[in-house]
Amino acid sequence: MRGGSSGVARGAEAKRIAAEGLPAVVLVGRANAGKSTLFNRIAKGGRAIISAIPGTTRDLNFARAQHNDREFVVVDSGGLELGGRERMTDRIVSEALAAVGVADVVVFLLDGKSGLSDADTEALGLVRETGCPLIMAVNKIDRPGQEAQASEFYALGADDISFISAAHGLGVAELLDRIVAMLPERDATPASGPDLRLALVGRPNVGKSSLLNRLSGFERAIVDDTPGTTRDPVDVRLSAEGREVLLIDTAGIRRPTRVEGELEHHSVGRAIETIKRANVVLLVIDASEGITDQDARLARLADTNDRAMVIVCNKWDVAAKQGLKLATFVRDAHERYPFLEYASMVFTSALTGDGVSGIIAAAIAAGDSWRSVFQTSMLNRILAEATAAMDPPLVDRRRLNIMYVTQVGSAPPRLRFFTNVERGIPAHYVRFLETRFIKALGLVGTPLRLDFRRTGRSWVQGSAPARQPRGKPRPRQKPQRA
Repeated sequence: MRGGSSGVARGAEAKRIAAEGLPAVVLVGRANAGKSTLFNRIAKGGRAIISAIPGTTRDLNFARAQHNDREFVVVDSGGLELGGRERMTDRIVSEALAAVGVADVVVFLLDGKSGLSDADTEALGLVRETGCPLIMAVNKIDRPGQEAQASEFYALGADDISFISAAHGLGVAELLDRIVAMLPERDATPASGPDLRLALVGRPNVGKSSLLNRLSGFERAIVDDTPGTTRDPVDVRLSAEGREVLLIDTAGIRRPTRVEGELEHHSVGRAIETIKRANVVLLVIDASEGITDQDARLARLADTNDRAMVIVCNKWDVAAKQGLKLATFVRDAHERYPFLEYASMVFTSALTGDGVSGIIAAAIAAGDSWRSVFQTSMLNRILAEATAAMDPPLVDRRRLNIMYVTQVGSAPPRLRFFTNVERGIPAHYVRFLETRFIKALGLVGTPLRLDFRRTGRSWVQGSAPARQPRGKPRPRQKPQRA
């Protein structure tokens, strides 16, 4: 269980934590001891899913935290249930122990309501073998006097035990004081944030976690053929193409009518929040099934949140065996869902690794386009070329006159056109301008937003000024002296 794959995971994770430049505090313990509740309390946010169902947390869950001016990374791990009935238990334990191996401080959490058990002793023994600095905390001590009832936990050999209630916050500040006191000396070099945040989204079982593991180089997320394996958003930081990138895996998003159970409702909500956290959405689809209506709904969700997008057509090895052709796939997708035309497409197989290396490159290109800023002079040259290529249409029996264009925002780029009309501009002409500007500006993977603003001037530069409104006499000009 703690063989070579765990060693690789431990080393790779150590590099990523080191890249953060922050010490790591790992929460471990048996399932349902309250680790995720404590994680959310320390991180001051609802990043981990909380449920009374044992084994809710399966993947490692990371967040930045701060206490007494010390910043650190807090890591929530799966339950240390040895020999459990659930068939993924061994992998969950391996992931938890891999995190412990790179921790600066380990908080071993115990369930004060359930009492001490042989399983606690066995799990604690595994954690102690790592030699990491250890704090023992007994959770669910919700009222005064319960500490005495929980004194049996001193039999585990700890001189000092923190008694807390993660749900109510009791004793958590004192626990954080102990944690901070055990952290290594602060690094003089401040940690930098990622250049780009990427969210892996998609329907269940399309291969998101497998792609995450391929991209990160080790088994960061637990992969299983049962839909719904990933529940919490999973963050992985890596260096690629000379950039610092944060990859966020999410639970699979089904149609609302097919969302089943409390946990899946929470997971879907978190996935939608993750889209809003990201700069670029990596929409993973099963290429062997084609783009489904649910895939299109997720793409719409990314589009309405103004995110750049890369469509990752996974399982292309299977699709190719079915006789699908790449050019035909792209053409059919754009014909059925025209709004997807701006999104980049990458064809991959997480199983074989084919095409996976192109995902980050496509995402970086999309992210750069998403943040682009352009000179006004360039935009107006493109406008002149566009109006010369296609005459502006009539709008309410008036010829559309576009006088000027400027960029008014980025992420994504937003262009404002100053015209003699504001409404009723034909959709085909708006589409023409959008396509023309996307091509001329070299934008990939990002939407381009256009809006039209009517100005008080309706003449072409160089022509005579517009007539004065009726009822307002022209001001008399004083005669000039000779």
